[in-house]
Formats: sequence, C-alpha cells, structure tokens
Amino acid sequence: MKVEIEISGRHCHISRKDLDLLYGQGYKLTPIKPLSQTGQFAAKETITLKVGDNELTGIRILGPERKNTQVEITLTEAYKLKIDPPVAECSCPDKPKGCAIAEIIGPKGTVKRCAVIVARRHFHTDPKTAKLFKVKEGQIVSLKTSGFRSVIFNSVLVRIDKSFKPRIHLDTDEGNAAGLKNGDKGEIIL
Repeated sequence: MKVEIEISGRHCHISRKDLDLLYGQGYKLTPIKPLSQTGQFAAKETITLKVGDNELTGIRILGPERKNTQVEITLTEAYKLKIDPPVAECSCPDKPKGCAIAEIIGPKGTVKRCAVIVARRHFHTDPKTAKLFKVKEGQIVSLKTSGFRSVIFNSVLVRIDKSFKPRIHLDTDEGNAAGLKNGDKGEIIL
C-alpha cells in the first residue's frame, strides 16, 4: 500500500513562554498556510538560530504553540552550524535527550535553549489506516520510493493519532537524496 510523502523543511515549534520572550507578551501567531495535519499551520513568524558565529535565518514557526520549544533542522544545516544534534522523535519533550543548545532569536528577544534536533523520519496515521497497513504505534517500518533516484528509507517511526492524516514526513536532505517532492507516494514495507 502506498502513502503520500511530505518533505519537511527546517522549522520551529514554540512554547507560549518563548513566544512571549521572542515576539512580546501575549503575541499571537499569524497563520499563513494550513498544514496537512489537523489544526497545524505555518505561521508568518520566523526565528533565527545562532550557534557561535554561525546562524540560520528565516526558520518558520509552526503553530499552534507547544508545551516546549523545539527547532528541527537537517544534518546539512547542523554541519553549517557546527553542532551535532540528535536524530530524534518530534515530540517536544520536557528535556530532549542530547539536543543541541542554540540561541533562538526573534524581533523582541533571544533565548538560549537545548531545543535543536534533526527530526526522525516518521509515518503519521489515523487508527483506521493503521489497521489497513497493519502497523502499531511506535513500530518501525521502511519506506520504498520510486523514480530515477529510488531508495528504501529504513527506521521510519509509526505515530498513530485519531487526528492524523496518513503522511510520511522526511526532511529536505532525505527528500533531495531520493529526488522526491511533496505529494509523491511511497510504499510501506513491514
């Protein structure tokens, strides 16, 4: 069975506390585009991520606000920043294991957080589709792509929630390596 692939560029999930510090007390995110997952959106607001003299600008904030701030970048971008963040699940935990520390800069302020990760490739799905695919929460599957640069991505984490729409999320490094674009389809391999 095939599933739609989405290529995820660098982005920031932000906490209320950090949004207040970076954009001002009580600031509200401005949605500019809905995302495929229910209730999520790309916001107009961006941040800059800085480590030493190296920085990445224009990192889009995704809404809604989360419990904790988490910035997701690619391994190529981590190399540019000269940091070694973990490849981790996108869950914004209280204390991410081994996350990289960086300055997060907004128009009204700066915070220094252990919040930078490279997002682990994952398969969002709802319970009904999970049954069709015969997958369970936390299971690890593979994704087979097609085309001129076809690859098999191993270690794809299954995440199930009734609000999820079936999508595979890869980062831009992974998408580029396989010659993929948003909307391409891949085959789940158990």
